[in-house]
Amino acid sequence: MGRPFLQFVTDDSPRMVCVSCGRDVASCGRIIWEGYMGAQEPAFLMRSTVNLEQTGSPRHEHLSTGLYTLMDVVCSGCHSPMGWQYLQASHEDQKYKEGATLLRHSMLKKVTS
Repeated sequence: MGRPFLQFVTDDSPRMVCVSCGRDVASCGRIIWEGYMGAQEPAFLMRSTVNLEQTGSPRHEHLSTGLYTLMDVVCSGCHSPMGWQYLQASHEDQKYKEGATLLRHSMLKKVTS
């Protein structure tokens, strides 16, 4: 096993890190929507993320806004479950979610340095 490849948030916005291991996960400047609910808990919808790995197989799920193809994501450092990535949306008005990642609030810590 080689050294892990780490990516860092490099813009001037506060950043979100994994609450378990402290790895950078996303820039607060890349939030699409803050008032999201994912699996019965608050979440962020993010345009881009770093240090996450897809896990498992794509799954089709009916959510309140339609049918989606989703893939679970975990932290690449500690493998804590972070949320899911939208691979495909069935409704045209929900296509903006494709490629975006839903991150659970409880798995993130905001860092301003």
